[in-house]
Amino acid sequence: MTPRKDNSRDERGVAILYVAVFLLSSIWLVSLAVDMGKLTVTKGELQRAADAAALAGASCVSPTNGELMQDSARVLATYAASQNTALQTNSEPVVIDPMTDISFPTVHKIKVTVHRDEANGNAMTTIFAKTLGIGSLDVHTSATAEAIPVEPCEKTTPMAPVQIAGGYSTACGTSYDLKVASGGKTPSPGNFQLLDFGTSCNEGPCAGLSGTGPLLDCWIKNGYGCCLKIGDTFVNTEPGDKTGIFKTAMKDRWNLDTDRRTTICYQTYLADGLGNGKRVVTSPIVDTWDVNGKKSAKIVGFAAFFMLDVPGKGGQQSLVHGQFINYVVPGNANGDPPPGPKLFTLRLVE
Repeated sequence: MTPRKDNSRDERGVAILYVAVFLLSSIWLVSLAVDMGKLTVTKGELQRAADAAALAGASCVSPTNGELMQDSARVLATYAASQNTALQTNSEPVVIDPMTDISFPTVHKIKVTVHRDEANGNAMTTIFAKTLGIGSLDVHTSATAEAIPVEPCEKTTPMAPVQIAGGYSTACGTSYDLKVASGGKTPSPGNFQLLDFGTSCNEGPCAGLSGTGPLLDCWIKNGYGCCLKIGDTFVNTEPGDKTGIFKTAMKDRWNLDTDRRTTICYQTYLADGLGNGKRVVTSPIVDTWDVNGKKSAKIVGFAAFFMLDVPGKGGQQSLVHGQFINYVVPGNANGDPPPGPKLFTLRLVE
């Protein structure tokens, strides 16, 4: 009988080869996971930079026509992107080209594209994929933001100018003498009423106050703490002795601003960047004009008003001398405001 040949030694050699191949494959897969993780982190960082840049650019709403001021938007978006970092070999500031990486799909939208790619000399380098000949990866992302007409959710004053046909002008050089309207006369541009927002709002600095005087003073200085919307109806306060409260509170706002020059319009105030915004008050626009006692007034829109001079300087009949403007505030989007100046809020739409 021929003895059986022992092949166990040869089989052990094949098993070692299988183990080696398995280990090499596992190392390659782990290495690939590391590079994919870096890619995911980089994309997330670039997306945050794109979002920040788009929102910054969308904030450049023209106070005159409500459209985005493209030159200013490019500058601000580029700066906002540079304040973020994303991985290349290491974390580096995000740099975008203000002309090629920023576009304006509409007059109210801005699109920002950010990248780590070979074409711009800043591709994301790999760690282990280099062993496969993949030394870098291209990563692109973008964000689009829009300035949308808004119903404000904070800091709205009770000063309620009456709606006029075509809306108030926002051009530099135009101005209105705001005065509390007196009953029995035809309303004219600049007449306003003082709304009583009531005591139901439990948010903001005026929550918990009572009495028309303290509430009115707080609303003018700090604004209403809850959301308002077109169609809301409030009771007018009786003007009478409230004009003194109004004038004093508005003068306090004026004195808190860091730019109290009286020879400039809002466009100059904005461009110089010396003020802190206290001279700007947001207000509802109402559709009624009747201040003989307490009557209801319906909100039909919102606007912002820039004080051009010290409140009360024009005497009892002209309490505030100023300019209506388009302005950006927090709030809920509303795409159907009436003609004239508007309040806007910012939204990422893509």
